Amino acid sequence: MSKLLATIGLLRTRATFALVCGLALTFAFASGESTPVAAAEKVKIGIINESSPANEPWSAAMIEAVEKLKAEDGDIEFSVSTKAFQPTVAEPIARQLIADGHKVMILHSFVLNDVAHTLAKEFPNVAFSVSSFVPPVQPNLTIATASYLQIGYSQCWLLAKISKSAKVGFLAAQAVPYATELLEGCAIGAKAGDPKSELISAYSNSFTDQQATREQAQSLLDRGVDVIFAASGTDDALGAFQLCEQRKVPCIGWGSDSRRYSKNYAVQSAIIDWTVMLKRMVAQVRSGNLKATTFDATYTNGGLIPQPIEGSTGKLIPGPIQGEFKNMMADLAAGRIKLPKSKAHPCCP
Repeated sequence: MSKLLATIGLLRTRATFALVCGLALTFAFASGESTPVAAAEKVKIGIINESSPANEPWSAAMIEAVEKLKAEDGDIEFSVSTKAFQPTVAEPIARQLIADGHKVMILHSFVLNDVAHTLAKEFPNVAFSVSSFVPPVQPNLTIATASYLQIGYSQCWLLAKISKSAKVGFLAAQAVPYATELLEGCAIGAKAGDPKSELISAYSNSFTDQQATREQAQSLLDRGVDVIFAASGTDDALGAFQLCEQRKVPCIGWGSDSRRYSKNYAVQSAIIDWTVMLKRMVAQVRSGNLKATTFDATYTNGGLIPQPIEGSTGKLIPGPIQGEFKNMMADLAAGRIKLPKSKAHPCCP
């Protein structure tokens, strides 16, 4: 009798277990999950920018991206410093952020290339990125860059289309590699937009002096230019945007939405969406498998996004040209518009 009762108890236990498993599987399939999903690991991102978003399109783009990522992923935290133009100051700040548990470090300036290489070697379990044209370093130093040829082409194509004088102004800080590629892309794009267009360039010789850039912008207007590409992407570009707003001159920028700096006359911008790169870095940290890459933001991979044509600035672009611009952007993204190979980062167009 005792053996029979034990057998019955075992059968009941197995039946109960099968029932529980069946209910669990039913719930899993009903909820669309085949297996339980572990909670995402919290990841802290440290950012060392060149300036505040209010003053610099380049810095604004990174802050907008990490805020967008945080809205999508509640387990993201981030800290920001604006000391990138001073490597000797930026390095101790980066070290403090790492000590505070930041596992993704964005050194968002070309001037921090040496600092990034030093820290990445010292902290192999932290995912770093730096804005540079050099190759990535395994396992943890990713290179963050963009297709300056595509940016220059798209922006100056549109400027040439809307210019009444057929004179397009290109205004940068210095003839550094990225500015040289922006100018090259601009020259090709302007001719594609209007074969009769003339490209006139000027340089302020400062990445921070807004007054110097404003004066150079005025010199372009004095030479007959009626549209301006504020091409530096740094603090000084605000001087050009301010003059455009006051003189009612259509201007274009890149990095972030240029209407932040000229709400009525910034007609277009090539916005960099760094979330594409940030998501990859966060995923690597969570998996524990770091792999450095070169992230080249383009219209093809979603790293570049055209500023919406709408509102008061949209009215400055005639409807037919808006349609042509949309078609041109589709061709550029699809690779139907051929551009030279980048001299600064030969991996990419």
